[in-house]
Amino acid sequence: MRRFRRRRDPKQSMDPQAPGGSRREGAGGTAAAVPGGPADLAAYVELRFQGSDDVAVRRLGGAEGRPCVVIVYVEGMVDTGAIEDTIVRPILSVDWGSGDSSSEGTPPRAPGAGDEPAPGPLERLKRAVLFSARVEEVTRSDEACDAVLAGDVLVMVAGEKRGLRVKNRAGRARGVENPILEVTLRGPRDAFTETLAVNTAPIRRRLKDPNLRVRKFEVGRRSKTEVALVYIEGITPDKVVREVERRVRAIDVDAILDTGYIEHLIEDSWWSPFPQHLKTERPDRAVASLLNGRALLIADTTPFALMMPATLDAFFQSPEDSYDRWFPVNVLRTVRFAASFLSLTAPSLYVALVAYHPGILPTQFLLRVKAAREGVAFPVLVEALIIMFFLELIKEAGFRMPGPIGQIFGIVGGLILGEVGVRAGIVSEAMVIVVAITAISSFTAIDREIGTVLRLLGLPMLASTAIFGLPGLVMALTGLLIHVASLRSYGMPYLDPYPLFRMRDLQDTVRKRRSASSESGPSTRAEPARRAHRRSRGIGPRIEPGTGRPDTPAPAKEGRER
Repeated sequence: MRRFRRRRDPKQSMDPQAPGGSRREGAGGTAAAVPGGPADLAAYVELRFQGSDDVAVRRLGGAEGRPCVVIVYVEGMVDTGAIEDTIVRPILSVDWGSGDSSSEGTPPRAPGAGDEPAPGPLERLKRAVLFSARVEEVTRSDEACDAVLAGDVLVMVAGEKRGLRVKNRAGRARGVENPILEVTLRGPRDAFTETLAVNTAPIRRRLKDPNLRVRKFEVGRRSKTEVALVYIEGITPDKVVREVERRVRAIDVDAILDTGYIEHLIEDSWWSPFPQHLKTERPDRAVASLLNGRALLIADTTPFALMMPATLDAFFQSPEDSYDRWFPVNVLRTVRFAASFLSLTAPSLYVALVAYHPGILPTQFLLRVKAAREGVAFPVLVEALIIMFFLELIKEAGFRMPGPIGQIFGIVGGLILGEVGVRAGIVSEAMVIVVAITAISSFTAIDREIGTVLRLLGLPMLASTAIFGLPGLVMALTGLLIHVASLRSYGMPYLDPYPLFRMRDLQDTVRKRRSASSESGPSTRAEPARRAHRRSRGIGPRIEPGTGRPDTPAPAKEGRER
């Protein structure tokens, strides 16, 4: 299965102004060839958006020697009050005959410059009439249409091939609110929104670093969604930045409506059940990931950002770990890892011990389990599958219902199904307890997706255990470990830094250092990249944290470049 489709050759692009090129019309339209581009850009744009009632077209002037100025914008995506103040009124106040405007006027011409042609109407609008911080010239018809659809105002003069793109995006947007999924008791309370410009601002506010880079792309043939690649030059490895940019540019789909679309199209191993990107809605966690040497992808119209590369231990680190002391953080991280292991193996362990190896259990406990299963009509494997199906059914129904009703439904539904199932002889009390522990353990994972993946991977574990007993469980765990060890996320091993087992890299994985945290400041994993960046710029030696020794490079050997 191909994950990417190669883009068309730029020489054979669909630019209507390219010789022999054509422009693909919208839904229900036809492909019309426009050799050399339209002679009248305003007429072409009006014709292009004919039938779209939400696209406003306003004409100013056109009589008594005044040029006809055409303004095009999408209602609801611009600030109409700002259009009146910064575009309409300045245009109406221009005295086109005298060459001055009541606002500012054009620069006077130097004596003796009579052979220099006077600036045209469009040039006068750009230089001295329009009151806007960003005014860009548009020379292609597809750029003009894209500017209107992006929420900008297009200003054109009838009969000319060019136009002006005025940045005036507004419209209604959701305000900054508290995070919904990544809830913490301590730390910032702001979250990302569905507006890209609003999402990059809190990152800039937290990182006042000129090396912070924000590179924007347009993805999607029809949606033309604006996607921003954010990284810190000198900390994020260059090969990661280049690889992310290459994969994003290779996306060739009709629309990108969420970062989930991008995640599925650029991940390394699409067939793996494990997520290969970190996701966040918190700006503080995004900034911490940038300081750790990761890159960030933010898309317009979605409040969730992607962080890459991803490692397995990062899915179990909460943003709150950065703000609490090291002792409770270490205990809670250990609990998360242990709970994730239980969510993966608890039903399989129960089936193996009850069906294949009952002698391992204490005698009194074994007698109670056997007595509880006296009235159960199904084997232990079928019993486990039934109760796990009930669990997924209740969880999915609770998520799809409104908030308060979903919580009540989950509690009441679990109690009723568990009690009725035990009385009807479908499941035993012990199996209900085991599956409840499995569900609760899966919800301790910081990332919801990794918790769901571990819980569902318990099904093949359960099948292998039902066939071979404890050896089957060991074989299934070994196969899963081999798969996870073979995964890569943008060249980084998924189990990093455990395979190398360097104590310096293990200082903020399962346990947290007393002095710093990976999510609150620069990680030691990004330190080599920063040292190399400093040496490349000729900056002096840096004192290593906690050692007091200067961080100087080792002397180069003979015959090797320094």
